[in-house]
Amino acid sequence: MSFLQKAADVAHKTAVSGLFGLFCYGGYNLTVQMIEGASSKTSAQSQAGFIQTLRDKAAEEYAKYYDISHREWYDKDDDSYLKKLPKPKDYQDK
Repeated sequence: MSFLQKAADVAHKTAVSGLFGLFCYGGYNLTVQMIEGASSKTSAQSQAGFIQTLRDKAAEEYAKYYDISHREWYDKDDDSYLKKLPKPKDYQDK
């Protein structure tokens, strides 16, 4: 019984130490990310052009939602959607 009790104690200490270490590691990573985020040079303005492009595309799609005169089905050989993708030069600040 003494051997099993010691083995259980070691297993318990190992599990508790591992969970505590995992908690400390997560806290450390979170703290480092918060410090990096606070000192980062990027701002919301750097993403504003891309977000506006997404809003424009959404407004365009919403405007033709009830229009049944345009083709919206999938064509295997049609790759025109690739030409409609926003390019970084379209939304980056100049």
